[in-house]
Amino acid sequence: MFKLTLLAALVAICVAQSTSFSGSRTADMDFLHKQKKIFDLLLYVRQADLSDAEWYDIGRNYNVETNMDMYKDKNVVQKFFWWYKQGMFLVRDAIFTPFNTEHMYEMRMLFELFYNAKDFQTFYKTACWARLHMNSDMFTTAFSVAVFYRSDCKYMRLPAIYEIYPNYFFDSSVIQEAQYLKMSQGTGAGMGNIETYVVTANYSSSYMMPYMDDEYKLDYFMEDIGMNAYYYYIRQIFPFWMSSSKYNMPKEIRGQFYYFIHQQLLARYFLERMSNDLGKIEDFDWNKSIYPGYFSTMMYPNGIPFPQRDRYSALPYYKYKYLKEINALELRIMDAIDSGYLIDQYGKKVDIYTSEGLNILGNVIEGNVDSCNTRFYGMYDALARDILGFNFDFYNKNKVIPSVLQSYCTSMRDPAFYMLYKKIMTYFFRYKKFQPQYSQSELQVPGVKFESVNIDKLNTYFDTCDTLISNAVSVDSFKSGMYLRLKARRACLNYQPFTYKININSDKEMKGMLRIFLGPAFDEVQQDMIYLQKYHYYFVEMDRFAVNLHSGSNSIERHSSESLNTAPGMMSSDIYYDKLNKAISGSEPFTYSERMFGFPERFTLPRGKPEGLRYKMFFFLSSLEENSMNSYEMPLYGKMMFDNMPFGFPLDRPMFAWNYTIPNMFFKDVYIYNRPYEKERMNY
Repeated sequence: MFKLTLLAALVAICVAQSTSFSGSRTADMDFLHKQKKIFDLLLYVRQADLSDAEWYDIGRNYNVETNMDMYKDKNVVQKFFWWYKQGMFLVRDAIFTPFNTEHMYEMRMLFELFYNAKDFQTFYKTACWARLHMNSDMFTTAFSVAVFYRSDCKYMRLPAIYEIYPNYFFDSSVIQEAQYLKMSQGTGAGMGNIETYVVTANYSSSYMMPYMDDEYKLDYFMEDIGMNAYYYYIRQIFPFWMSSSKYNMPKEIRGQFYYFIHQQLLARYFLERMSNDLGKIEDFDWNKSIYPGYFSTMMYPNGIPFPQRDRYSALPYYKYKYLKEINALELRIMDAIDSGYLIDQYGKKVDIYTSEGLNILGNVIEGNVDSCNTRFYGMYDALARDILGFNFDFYNKNKVIPSVLQSYCTSMRDPAFYMLYKKIMTYFFRYKKFQPQYSQSELQVPGVKFESVNIDKLNTYFDTCDTLISNAVSVDSFKSGMYLRLKARRACLNYQPFTYKININSDKEMKGMLRIFLGPAFDEVQQDMIYLQKYHYYFVEMDRFAVNLHSGSNSIERHSSESLNTAPGMMSSDIYYDKLNKAISGSEPFTYSERMFGFPERFTLPRGKPEGLRYKMFFFLSSLEENSMNSYEMPLYGKMMFDNMPFGFPLDRPMFAWNYTIPNMFFKDVYIYNRPYEKERMNY
């Protein structure tokens, strides 16, 4: 959920028009062949013995060193192969995590090899070689980010991460059942017949109901494949190990982006807690027992179970050595917020109460390579994940067993994830508290007033979602694998699309930006303005779109599916692949979008209750100046337009508007209804 406004949204409109992040394109034959090559490399990625695959012979016969002139930086090739010949890279079946220093260093070398290929054919041949010889998880990470950032791979899609690695999204019982079906029944695939099998899947709570913490009432949210894939992809836009200047990333928003995505996820999680009668997220102390446990029913692809954490657990002894470091980093961050400046790597003061301050602070707290002083402020995010994960510290990199917090695919499954980011958000909220309050002139648009807002009844329900998990099994050949369709079926939260009907009166013609937020409603809070002062950080940005107001009354209709913040689920890879092959054969055109993913539209609304649960919607109209817009090209999102307002404006900081009225803002109570017992009925 981002502060993103598209150029297309600036078209003059009286009634809100349907807009999207970016347009659709029709693929030419060059695009189609490239797309198929990229897709093939990630199918059955843990198998290197598929000798009938196109990439197999290319990978066996291609020699990277003899083609060194085909890489922009020869030193990258030389360094990589020195390591490779020494046998120093991660073994093929070891578990990879970007939060292990050695793993990350090696993955970056592989990424640099991919990124420095001068043309697509060199890149593809290098990837074919790596597909055969490198650790499969490391290959997937390096290859995926290279595709996202290479200009000759722009707008090309990869299989969804939950299709590449079903083990990170489904219980081991599902994977075991899929493997059994492949061994016992999946025999006709080799004869050219498409065989489809469906495995029923449950959430963790169905296996451990007597032992679970209350947080596992939210398993449909924490373990949803769309939510976890969203978090995985959102962290690939600005990988913490990539330099924004070196890779032409929009440096001006990197730290803000880190703050805003986590603030919004935390707010969305809190709204879901309300639907399950859970209170505020627990605080925690590094030196005391941690209440919520993590009970995993998953296994890594090599058969190793994910580490667990018992409820009310004290930190294990092998994590004690990190406590002094994490406490020191927290003090340094707090001192910077309170004093108003950070210390950069040269010992100079960096003022953080400027227009760039939040971005600088965000980089420091994440500990990415754009941090002004990584040596002094460290990598707080990664260190905290390491401590809370409770996984044992192996000194042999090939024996590392990462916790769920040490993979972006699985982080949201652990209740400790939300506790950690609540703690991180306290630093940002403290910083925001010290920023100047918005004045009346900054908030008010003279002559503009909301007259009324009407919204359809808000309903949620549990639907069935099928996910392709064929990559969880081994196949006899690449060709037979293409005819095998194994799917996992599970209940997933969905919502009934609705329409906003908004009436605004204006005394002049003007362009404006209309923002819609959803937040909690507390029985003890009687005045709406208190939400702006004390609970603004619990509000989720639902939508933002441009309007062109004329003088007089303006009727605006906006459909929930038009939101720029959400996206429908990704097309299943088997369907996508079939369309790709048909287009290559010339039987039908192939269209693709510049925008490849977004926050799951199914989670537009929190679950609610059968009898209805009250929430607050907040509407805010601000003026829109076209000359203040900045354009950026972002991987996975395409071309984006950013305005000058802070992320989450005007709810990005406490608002004290007791002394004046703001007619261009509007509160409305809404009730969200959930069909009763549907999730329980769909648990198999």
